[in-house]
Amino acid sequence: MMPARASLKRAARVLRYLAPEIRSQRGQLAAGLGLGAIVAVTEVLRPWPLQMIFDQILLPRAGAPRPFGVDLTSYSVEAAIGSAGAAIVLLSAVGGVAQYLQTLVVTEAGQRIVSRLRRSLFRHMLRLPPTFHALRSSGDLLTRLTGDVVLLRDLATGSLLDAVGAALTLLATVGVMLWLEPRLTLLSLVIVPIVAIAGGIVGQKIRRAVRRSRDREGALSGSAADALGALAAVQAYDAEGAVDEQFGRENRSALRAGLKASRLEAMLTRSLDLLVAVGVAVTLALGVWRVHAGTLTAGGLLVFLAYQRTLYRPIRQFAKVLSRAAKAGACGDRVIEILETPVEIVDRADATPAPALRGEIRFEAVSVKYPRGGYALRAASFSVPAGSTLVVRGSSGAGKSTLVSLLPRLLDPSEGRVLLDGCDTRSWTIGSLRAQIAMVFQDAHLLNGTIRQNIALGSPDASPEAIEVAVREAGLWQFTRSLPDGLETIVGERGSQLSGGERQRIAIARAAIRRAPILILDEPFAHLDRANRAEIQRALRLLARGRTVVLVTHDAEAGLPADHELRLEGGFVAWSELSNVAGGRA
Repeated sequence: MMPARASLKRAARVLRYLAPEIRSQRGQLAAGLGLGAIVAVTEVLRPWPLQMIFDQILLPRAGAPRPFGVDLTSYSVEAAIGSAGAAIVLLSAVGGVAQYLQTLVVTEAGQRIVSRLRRSLFRHMLRLPPTFHALRSSGDLLTRLTGDVVLLRDLATGSLLDAVGAALTLLATVGVMLWLEPRLTLLSLVIVPIVAIAGGIVGQKIRRAVRRSRDREGALSGSAADALGALAAVQAYDAEGAVDEQFGRENRSALRAGLKASRLEAMLTRSLDLLVAVGVAVTLALGVWRVHAGTLTAGGLLVFLAYQRTLYRPIRQFAKVLSRAAKAGACGDRVIEILETPVEIVDRADATPAPALRGEIRFEAVSVKYPRGGYALRAASFSVPAGSTLVVRGSSGAGKSTLVSLLPRLLDPSEGRVLLDGCDTRSWTIGSLRAQIAMVFQDAHLLNGTIRQNIALGSPDASPEAIEVAVREAGLWQFTRSLPDGLETIVGERGSQLSGGERQRIAIARAAIRRAPILILDEPFAHLDRANRAEIQRALRLLARGRTVVLVTHDAEAGLPADHELRLEGGFVAWSELSNVAGGRA
């Protein structure tokens, strides 16, 4: 029983996480249980009309039992057969309608539970730091968000209610069978512990196989996403064959893992069918012997065999529940692994909303450690007056992006403090801090929506007039007017319908609409030709007025008038010039 207990413990762990979503659908689930009870009652009553026909009409015998006090011998043969047939049809109809309604109710509850869980998982993923996502395959995360969450629905609703419904049917059936034939009933129940042990052992193997299968499918999704995301490079280097071969290897690996899980499920089902057949055969032999001995009527044997079939149905159902619980448990492990990943960047208990900032920046011996060891930034100390521009230079991997990520608390320092206007950034709520910082990245991150939606991402409540002002400041006015749909033009996935310069100007408009006192520019001129670079520079000069600007670049030319300059090498502030080196703003 240990493997079964382990499977049930894992299922219980998953159900604890699902509990809030399950409670939200408790009304529908209760209705599903009630309908399941009706199904169980009809299953128990269904064999009795057959016994009445056999024992009172076809093979009448003195002293034959009269179930529920019904005596069909007082009716004509036609009326008795008609009444029994009507009872069979009525019981089947009631049970069928109840089962149909139960399926509808439970399915809707399951869909709602999955929807809420997926939303919770996605919300948690959004709060995890960039370092977490940098170490994970986006394809694997998407597999957990979609496929794994859906498979959990079987555990949250289907398996749970199936187990309860099977338990109700089992208890009622065993009670009636013990009343009819205690010894044959005990013989029929010998199969139960065998099924439980076999189901537990195979369920453990199924869980491991499904976990491997889902991991392989996650890797497969990641490989496909990487290849399609870099399709231009793949085609340019004529690498379709190599990429297809790699995808084929991972696809075969996923196929093997999936087939192993399917074979284990099939083995469990077929083994159970064999055990059931043996149980029926033994009961039939002993039952016929008792009929010949006169201690059991033919109708009684028929009814008992019908009940035995009803008894084995919920036992089969329990085995299926164990199998589905093992599969859902494997998927639950993958989902819970994400949900249990701590959100490192959180509000302190005593955090307060940030006041309107002027934009003074100061780093005090700030260090940032990599998750796998070593330092991305080491003992950085400097200060930048409000309203000035700081240029941060350094080679790739020097720590430039790490440094600017500390200001909006995309990262927190491992050591030291980051201060704005003399206050530690961790003393404020994250939302109120980030609302006063605008960022333009090296790669303009656009969502698959309209130009207007992407600009408004910086300020969701912005008015159409504010969006128009931001469009003009970013130099997008003429471009958007030339488009048939203007600001309602769809940019495509990652802005694929636009050029690099157009994407960057949309990112600038997004930053402009925030009217934030601090502006961070992380390699904003990378990958731009000279004409686009000049246009972006003009837009950024306008955007920089009256703001504290931190410009990250590895170019010799800053691209913007700089007040102060800082150089990073290997995470250290190797050299800094904090005097006015550019003669002020243009």
